[in-house]
Amino acid sequence: MRMWAKVGASSLFAATLAVSLSTDMFAQTSQTKGVPSEQEAAQAAPPPPRTWKVSCSSKQAGLDCRALQTLFLKNTGQPVLTAAVHVPPDTKKPTLLFSLPLGFYIPAGVSLQFGKDVAKSLPVQTCDRGGCLVQYAISAAEISAMQQGADLSVTLQDMKKKPITFVVPVAGFSEAYAKVK
Repeated sequence: MRMWAKVGASSLFAATLAVSLSTDMFAQTSQTKGVPSEQEAAQAAPPPPRTWKVSCSSKQAGLDCRALQTLFLKNTGQPVLTAAVHVPPDTKKPTLLFSLPLGFYIPAGVSLQFGKDVAKSLPVQTCDRGGCLVQYAISAAEISAMQQGADLSVTLQDMKKKPITFVVPVAGFSEAYAKVK
């Protein structure tokens, strides 16, 4: 986690987005509308099986890679959540990152649940015009749970403080994580 402390919040967010599937994927324009409604969230298209991908960027010390997955709304194709697991080369301690669109109730933070475990409350680290970033020091037990098929549930609140839950399937996570650890 020390590596993240060395990087400014905006730089961290920019780096996370840069390794996403496209550089302008989360840009807020008149065509994107931020956080989806509860009904739209229920329609968020779970990706096809084995959709965890590995994305790497070149650094002076070598490659810096993340296992990641993005959820999109079925009807619009709008990205609503990107989950990424990063293992910094200096600490070897995995970090779970979430990139979320603007338009949710930020003071409530985000709730994270691994399978049927008790949900954890996480604060939002930073937001800019491209969205918001949440990071979490994921434990070896939680990584193991994901490798054994425990889906992630990410819950946030809309501006009316109604909960919206996204399920991040873990199919393909083991293979992607093996490449980044």
